[in-house]
Amino acid sequence: MQVSCNNVTFVYDKKDPNHYDALKDINLEISKGEFVALVGKTGSGKSTLVQTLNALIKPTSGYTKVDYFIVTSDKKLFKEKMKELSEDEVKKNKKLYLLRKKVGLVFQFPEYQLFSVTVLKDVMFGPTNFNLTEEEAKKVSIEALKSVGIDESYFNKSPFELSGGEKRRVAIAGILASDPDILVLDEPTAGLDPDGKKEIMEVIKKVHEKGKTIILVTHDMDVVMNYAKKVVVLNDSKLVKITTPHELFDSDDIEKYSLEIPTLYKFKKLLVKKGYKKDLSNVYDFNSLIEVLGK
Repeated sequence: MQVSCNNVTFVYDKKDPNHYDALKDINLEISKGEFVALVGKTGSGKSTLVQTLNALIKPTSGYTKVDYFIVTSDKKLFKEKMKELSEDEVKKNKKLYLLRKKVGLVFQFPEYQLFSVTVLKDVMFGPTNFNLTEEEAKKVSIEALKSVGIDESYFNKSPFELSGGEKRRVAIAGILASDPDILVLDEPTAGLDPDGKKEIMEVIKKVHEKGKTIILVTHDMDVVMNYAKKVVVLNDSKLVKITTPHELFDSDDIEKYSLEIPTLYKFKKLLVKKGYKKDLSNVYDFNSLIEVLGK
């Protein structure tokens, strides 16, 4: 497994008697090249979980493993896991920047990641800090910006002059320029109009097609339906289901976990409610729905 969470628990304000358990005993495996959606109602632990993947936060107990990198705040456990690794892997575990190069995280609000005077310099920050020369960093940054649809005319603009969708593209480019193996995106379509949402998701789809692992935190079930291959459902800080989009949306669990029903499945259920008799179980998109309805 490229990523595994092993009995991961995370407690905010552990010393407070009224402490909050953001994650409770999470066990999860993700293989290289998967496109995984992480879903659940607000406060279920989604953002906390993905932040353990590159050690922005460390599990209170249990551990997250990304390839040979071990993330935990349990020092005894960390030492035990180090015994399972080669000498070189142990040395690399002491260099967090290597893990953060491997796992690129795009936050929900892109302005949190943008800070430089120009778009190009902002994107160059990551690769420059991962020991590329300025010339090399500029080259990969230009390629990353072009890959997300940012025209050269924007390169010398302040990132804070951009629209919400453009800022999000630049934030994604800033991560892609460092060439991570795993791209983690927290609500990448939040606040975007339908066109902006589709544009961002098509960028992410192209990244996935290049062999990158995608882990997507989202409340948008239409995005899950159209792009994800595996869905991980969190509820009340616990992992409650690992499934596929179609299995989830065809079940009654979606309402139990306070998830929005995608437009297609709303329409399917409405047809059945109105007395439509044909089998819709193999209808997974609007094209197949139109085909069935036309027969």
